[in-house]
Parts: sequence; C-alpha cells; structure tokens
Amino acid sequence: DRYLMTVDRIEVSHTAAEKADRYLTPGQLKTVLRDHTGYVCRRASPNHDDLYPDNEFTLRGEFYGLPLDIVFAIESDHVAVITQMSQHSDSLRGQFYEYVGDTAKDAVEHARS
Repeated sequence: DRYLMTVDRIEVSHTAAEKADRYLTPGQLKTVLRDHTGYVCRRASPNHDDLYPDNEFTLRGEFYGLPLDIVFAIESDHVAVITQMSQHSDSLRGQFYEYVGDTAKDAVEHARS
C-alpha cells in the first residue's frame, strides 16, 4: 500500500512556512492537520479525468481565529503542506470539488482507496 502512513509525519513547504507572519506557523499547521476539523475536498473536473492530482487536497476552516485554506498533498510516507492562504471566494462545494471529509485523516483514507 503506497499510503501506509497517517498524519504522523507532516512536512511544511518553504512556501507555506514563508507565510507564517500572515497566517500559521509550521507548528500550528501541523497541529491543524492532526487535530482540527474543517471542510476537506479535492479539485476534480467531471470532464477531464486526471486533470488534477488525486493526492492533493484543500482543508478549509477557521484555525486559530483565521479563515484559511490549507492545501496539502498525501505523499507515500508523509503529508506535505503545499501552501496556506486566505479563503478564496470560490465555493468549494461545486461540481469542480469533491468532498472527502472533515479531517486530513479523511484525505489520507481517500488517497489510499
């Protein structure tokens, strides 16, 4: 199984860490992915299979008082935080997004299946 891990190992990208002055520190990001709930989805396009990577997810929620979108990928042996940003105006509940759960663990399970 290529996704044998949970959210034990989380690596925060340089891009995500650089935004710590505006948003969350790498430590806070790891805590959010391990312990917090939100709205987890992945980009999907009904007419273009494989247009978006199937291991990349967005966690939207309010964390440490900030409404954020945290973009992360499920890799074979860790979770990689790609970036964090203010919630963009796009609804994540349309046809181009597939709801996968409420936690990063749900995304791990989804990526494994």
